[in-house]
This record gives sequence, structure tokens and C-alpha cells, in this order.
Amino acid sequence: MKITLDTATLTGELFKLLGIVSSKSTMPILSNALLEADADGTLSLHATDLDISVSTEVRADVERPGRIAVRGRDLYDAVKNLRSPTVTLEKEDNLWVQLNAGTVRARLVGMDPADFPNLLRADDATFVTMGIGKLVRMIDRTIFSVSTDEGRPNLTGALLKAEDGVLMMVSTDGHRLSKVEVNVDLGATPSALLEGVIVPRKGLAELRRTVDLTDETLQIGILNSNVVFKHSNTTMFVRLIDGTFPVFRSVVPEEKDARKAVVDRAELMSRIKFVALFSSAKTHNLSLQLEDGTCTISAQDADKGECLEQIPVNYAGASVKAGYNYKYLVDVLSVVDTEQVSVEIIDTLSPTIIHEIAGEPDERSLFIVMPMRL
Repeated sequence: MKITLDTATLTGELFKLLGIVSSKSTMPILSNALLEADADGTLSLHATDLDISVSTEVRADVERPGRIAVRGRDLYDAVKNLRSPTVTLEKEDNLWVQLNAGTVRARLVGMDPADFPNLLRADDATFVTMGIGKLVRMIDRTIFSVSTDEGRPNLTGALLKAEDGVLMMVSTDGHRLSKVEVNVDLGATPSALLEGVIVPRKGLAELRRTVDLTDETLQIGILNSNVVFKHSNTTMFVRLIDGTFPVFRSVVPEEKDARKAVVDRAELMSRIKFVALFSSAKTHNLSLQLEDGTCTISAQDADKGECLEQIPVNYAGASVKAGYNYKYLVDVLSVVDTEQVSVEIIDTLSPTIIHEIAGEPDERSLFIVMPMRL
């Protein structure tokens, strides 16, 4: 194998593989990227950790077709720091790889490509097409509330479900819940997507990290217990979590306009962060109290002291107060991008509901934060 291609292009494609190749795996081949050069001038790059697989392809000047496996991180680090606009990679008989670029002459240790795991092909999958920006917004609004508790594997991913012209993503860690719905032309929707699948947190994070926001659309499909994401020149397979997602609708209380307080999002987040300076370093507890036209934020700690601040809100309901881990509130307010939000506090035990005000017309978001004991 011998190929020559643009250095910046190769760097960008190798970047997509970095989160998948692992130097800690007990299988050395998994720390490698598989490079396949075809006579038609296509260079395909692959990486897998057996749960997530990424394949991408670019155009290259292929002098000799072939295949080689080379450590993905080492190749990326070398190519990223080249000063030459082009780079040539050549496979040697001993499976090493020559790297030539300008005045640089380097050799990297390779491995037998035959040892690389077999990869799935997306040819037989049925896909739903949606805007990339919409999917990214869904991930941003749900990934923060995905559980990291490996003892509850069905919560370590987000539910992805299609129903009635809507694609929905839901996540919860037991302390908070996020739900985003986007209007999508579903067409011939995979049956598994209609039933709902659980996409692991790492898969969502890798998709978010590598997706090209300059592209307009992305395709989502299901194949052999994997969700498939296709965008531009890249295909990602993510092994789905085997389990049942909680029946989340049962924990969403009935909403009442009379209980909703409308408040400036940025001001509420800023003041929560300030008052939280006086909260316990262990519990991160502070309280919100809604009264006529006012939200009172307060915190106290035996070692730090106490603090109280009031901000104006549009609220005319009964006086109500609840305590929270302030980080959960900040997480929600950080991913919302509308100027105002509505906050509905029911009592000290019931879930608190947060909504965007005047968000995107074809999107609907719901956030729930469970109160803490004051």
C-alpha cells in the first residue's frame, strides 16, 4: 500500500477515530486504526472498541492499494504536527508504515490488518433522515442527565424513540430527567425505533464530538442491535443497551399554569451560582421560594455562613419553597438557550418542572429536577 493525500484532511479524519481507539484495551489491535486504500482513489479509515465502530473515507492518490493497521493515536499525533501540506504513507513488508512529508521521514509500527475485527455494513439498514443541528440540540439537552451508575445499565444511555411524526430523546439518572421532542418526517421508520432504543452515553458523546455541523442532514438507522448514524463521509455503529427504559411519563406531574413562574434564564443561573457559594460542599443544597413576583434563593452552611438573594419573576401563585442540589439546576439552565424559562415548583417532595419559553417552533423540551430535603 502506498498513498498520498492532504495532511489537514487526514488529520481531520483521524480525529474522528480518537475516542474509539484505546491504549488500555487487552486486545492490542483495538488501539489501531485500519487503513484501506482502493484502486479507485478511496482511503477508508476504521476504528472500533467492539461497542462503537467508526468508518470514514476520503479521496487519496493511491499508487498501490492495500490494507494496514497502525496505532491510531500515534498516527494522529504525527500527522497533526506535520508542516508539509501533503503526506505519503507506505506499507513495508514487515507491517511497518513509512511516513514521508516534506523533510520528515518516519516509520510507525503496524499490525496485521487480518487481526482487525470484522465491521458491520449499513447497506441493509432502514434510515430516518433529520437535520444534524436538531440531533445535536437533542444530545446537548439530554446527555448531562444520563446516569453514570453502572449498576443501573438501562439508565446509562438515552432513550431514542419515534412516534407520530416526532423523534424523542429522554434521559434520567433518578435525580433529574430531560426530554426533547423534534418534529421529523419519519417515512419508513425502523420498527425498533418505534419501540424505543437506549443509546449509550459514550456513543452520543462521540457523535456529538465528531459530527460536522456544516452538513445539513444525518441518517439514523437500526441494524443488528446497533444504532447507525450516517453523515457526510462517516458512518458510526453504536451497540444499543439491552434493557428497558423506565416508564418516565408516570413521574411527570400534571402541569398547571397557575404554578408556573417565568424568569430570566441567565439571571436565575447567575444568582444560583452566587448563592451556591454558601451551600454545603457535600450536599450542594440551596432553596428556591416563589412568592408574588419574587424568587428568593437562599443557602446556608455551618462552615461557610448563609446567603439570600431575591430576583423578580412573573408569578402570582401561592407561596411555595423547595430545596435542590444547585448543580442540577445549573445543568438545565446551561443547556437551555432561550431568554426566559418557566419554573413550576409544586411542593418539597414533587418534581419541579422547567420549560423553555419561546424555543424552536418544531422542538419541545421538558426538564425535571427532584427536590432535596431542606
